[in-house]
Amino acid sequence: MLRGTLLALATLAGGCSLVLDFSESAIPKDAGIDAPFSQEECDYKEPNDSAETAAVLVPGDVGPAAICSTGGTDDHDFYRVTVPANTASVTFRITFVNRPTGDLDLRLLDKTGGTVLARSTGFGNFEEITCPGASPVCAALAPDDYVFEVFPALTGSVNRYDIALTITPM
Repeated sequence: MLRGTLLALATLAGGCSLVLDFSESAIPKDAGIDAPFSQEECDYKEPNDSAETAAVLVPGDVGPAAICSTGGTDDHDFYRVTVPANTASVTFRITFVNRPTGDLDLRLLDKTGGTVLARSTGFGNFEEITCPGASPVCAALAPDDYVFEVFPALTGSVNRYDIALTITPM
């Protein structure tokens, strides 16, 4: 009744008619703002939230994965890589779209997670550590297990990322 009365008044006044529809059917169905990544991306190789629970990663594992907010706690993803004998180099790279709330960083740790061996903290759309390498500095890796950690550059950062692991033999 009210809609018809407003329409009639606008028409009598010689103006344009405007009908506003606030019904449930008019609400657009968009992705939730609190869930910018799929559950599959957030759960990639979980649980992998510490060096102890690091997920085994081999060349060919590419993701997609995501650093997701988990109840106010920053998400960190850990991946265990085995470097075989006679390896010339190892490259671990993550690619993502850097945005104000999505800069990610990368660390290479010893197998216990206790010692940082290299760290990549750029501002572009990727982070990469190559061993041996000069930028960031990383020595050749002896045959052993190592852990790569993907983490938010700033507290609260979240983002989707792809993985590339390359182990080059001698």
